[in-house]
Amino acid sequence: MELNSKPKSEKDSLHFPITNGDVRGDTEHNNGINGNKYQVVSIDNSSFLCELSQTDIKDDGKTRHIWPRKIEYVLTTIGFCVGMSNVLRFPYVCMRNGGGAFLIPYILCLTVCGIPRFFLEVSLGQFMSRGPLHVWSICPLFNGIGISMNILSFLSSWYFCMIFAYILIYLVNSMKSPLPWTLCGQAWNTPLCVPPGQRGVELLNGSRAADWVNMTQVMNVTVNVSRNANSASAEFWRNNVLELSSGLENLDGLPWHTTVALLVSTSLTFACIIKGIHSVGKVVYITALLPYLLLTVLIIKGATLPGAVDGVLFYVYPDFSKLLVVQTWLEACIQVFYSLGPAYGGLFTMASYNKFQNNCMRDAIVLCFVCEGTSVFAGFAIFLVLGHMAYNLQLPLADFSQSGAGLAFVVYPEAISYLPLPQLWGVLFFFMLVTIALDSQFTLAETVLTTLQDIWPRFVKRYNIYIKLTYGVTFFLVSLPLATRGGMYLFQLIDWYFAAFAILLNAFLECVVVAWIYGAERFLDDLNFMFGRRPPYLFSLLWRFIVPAVLIVGLGGFLASVRVVSWSLTMLFLGHCPCGFLVTAHVVSWSLPMWFLGHCPCGFLVTAHVVSWPLPM
Repeated sequence: MELNSKPKSEKDSLHFPITNGDVRGDTEHNNGINGNKYQVVSIDNSSFLCELSQTDIKDDGKTRHIWPRKIEYVLTTIGFCVGMSNVLRFPYVCMRNGGGAFLIPYILCLTVCGIPRFFLEVSLGQFMSRGPLHVWSICPLFNGIGISMNILSFLSSWYFCMIFAYILIYLVNSMKSPLPWTLCGQAWNTPLCVPPGQRGVELLNGSRAADWVNMTQVMNVTVNVSRNANSASAEFWRNNVLELSSGLENLDGLPWHTTVALLVSTSLTFACIIKGIHSVGKVVYITALLPYLLLTVLIIKGATLPGAVDGVLFYVYPDFSKLLVVQTWLEACIQVFYSLGPAYGGLFTMASYNKFQNNCMRDAIVLCFVCEGTSVFAGFAIFLVLGHMAYNLQLPLADFSQSGAGLAFVVYPEAISYLPLPQLWGVLFFFMLVTIALDSQFTLAETVLTTLQDIWPRFVKRYNIYIKLTYGVTFFLVSLPLATRGGMYLFQLIDWYFAAFAILLNAFLECVVVAWIYGAERFLDDLNFMFGRRPPYLFSLLWRFIVPAVLIVGLGGFLASVRVVSWSLTMLFLGHCPCGFLVTAHVVSWSLPMWFLGHCPCGFLVTAHVVSWPLPM
């Protein structure tokens, strides 16, 4: 249709073209040119901006909210990206891969992979002003990516709520004197329990699910003392908090403390999102900023402790020989990828509430460096205190750092017990983890709820409170199996089998769809129209070649690392536990082109059969 031709209908009253051939579907933008409301429409295979009349704005029921302030979007995104991986996993990975030398591959991977991936998601979400399901209308064949993202967000939120619950349990116990994880002779202790401060303590690595999985590393740890004894903190975690059963087949009921903690964690999450981005935007002033304040307090206190300098030197001392090891570069890429939170749909969701002309390229660069800088900053708080612990026990710091996988619930709580006023520092540390967990939780929940809003805008707008209450109650009920005494086995199963592989595959498909099918150059033109500046051509090269190549290497590394998943002596063999792979197959199969699912109903069964086939051990 020509611009000077007579409009065929009222909707054809056009203002100016966007890009010939673009078909983006109907997408409203609340803050278009001159503050008016515009909508992207497609006519005769061309896309145009159409100004909405006041009647359209009032009656269509699809008006999308925007962030009241830019800072609220920034803080929400930081809160989502800065998670347990940044605070608890990065220091361990950095120390293990050359200390200060690890920052070289880490910053390089952030520049060539992390920032382009982050920019891709926030720019697409902002341009389409829709959640992760509807942004893929740019290539309807791959709408399954959006479905997969919503499944990932729900499942991640589902099992991550138990991490939140465990943190709440430790927060409450931090207020007791003496700290319960420093005691022996309690109902949960065995005759082999040894309290903190005993000489000759040796912390040994427990079995870890994999370096690729963030939260499994936090959960799965065995701490032994002098071969035939257990530390008090390890017994408190295993026998009192978890009350671990004999295996996955024996869930063995619901302990009251984990059930109550789960209820509180779920209630806090949905209280934060009850009014959508308006309530979220207010909560993040506390939940996103407070961790930095508490980390600073911990660092200042840690710097005054004996042995703290040894901890810092152990953390940052460079071992450049590690740069010649492929594993170091692979772990740097994986750490960057997971710590920025892509492929879950959260970045699409938060960016979709931005003003249409917001400079999301600048936001992406700044936010990436802030989030990854937090990882380095948090490492000082961790190793300062661990250095003091090693000083008190007269043991090499390497013995403790090897147990970094269990940092949150075994090693660091014990390290806190050596500080003056340990209750104070315990409360500060676990309250910091509460704010970090809460940020991640409500963003994941908001991702699913935003998708429901995009599908049924009028219905969700009318019954918003009731829908969120129903979702919250349902979420709590389906999470109860994780709170059982055998819930940790289920947690590991879900985390290991889908969190790594499905996310990497989704991220790879995103790059393929945007850079190759829709067209990287075409997308750059869209961004030029959106915020008035065409991003550098370098992004096109990165999206088309470098980022997909890195993700393929990551997928290969993940598959090569497939091995026995275990919790202490209870072994869950991949070849004998196909149900975990069925979860992966379910999530991954939605990422496939929708014509495959629609025209081949047995496709999912084929995927599940192939993926769940016993693997050679």
